[in-house]
Amino acid sequence: MTDGGRGRGWTASAAVALAVLAVAGATAVWHWSLDEPVGGVRESVCAAALAVAVAAAVPLRGRASGRGFAPVGAFAVVFLLAAWGTVFATAQAADTIRTRVHEPRSVPAVVTHCRVSGQVPVEGGGLGARTYACTYRWSVDGRSFGEERPVDAPYPDGHETRVRLEDGGRMATGRPSALSIPFWIVLALAGLAASGAFAFQLVAWAADAGLWDDRRRG
Repeated sequence: MTDGGRGRGWTASAAVALAVLAVAGATAVWHWSLDEPVGGVRESVCAAALAVAVAAAVPLRGRASGRGFAPVGAFAVVFLLAAWGTVFATAQAADTIRTRVHEPRSVPAVVTHCRVSGQVPVEGGGLGARTYACTYRWSVDGRSFGEERPVDAPYPDGHETRVRLEDGGRMATGRPSALSIPFWIVLALAGLAASGAFAFQLVAWAADAGLWDDRRRG
């Protein structure tokens, strides 16, 4: 294989690995941002794609011959961060819309073991009002759950209330503000625009460094 052919092969390997890393990482970020399990195949795919990208970068660095390989690598990292940030904001927007549109399920709960959890510091170094925490206990489909949460004032053991639930029977922290919907949408759109700009610049600098188009190598 000629030098140009090997160069095209390494460039294609690096580009494919970067794309796979972006997609696999995006699915992991989506699940992580929603407090869902992230492990399993995703971690293996991300690790394998990262290994291929790094392995391909070694010969490409020499092929660039000092013509700007560092900006290419830096923009590859920035592109990934922008793409994953876009996915994070999109996941938050989707979850916020879902939570606002659909009233969360609620179940009866019993409050126990209230305690003083601390004191709010005030200006001058002193300690102000006390803060409290209580344990909430509830059941969903035959399964028992319990979680400690801050409260405004201590309740007596056995106090009955209701708690809103997320998927899987977990206790929700409360419904998000409606203003958070446009906030996350704007961040997602900004991240999408940034991802496109960084991808365009990444291709341009890869071409300037002689990594994208062999016709540049006289």
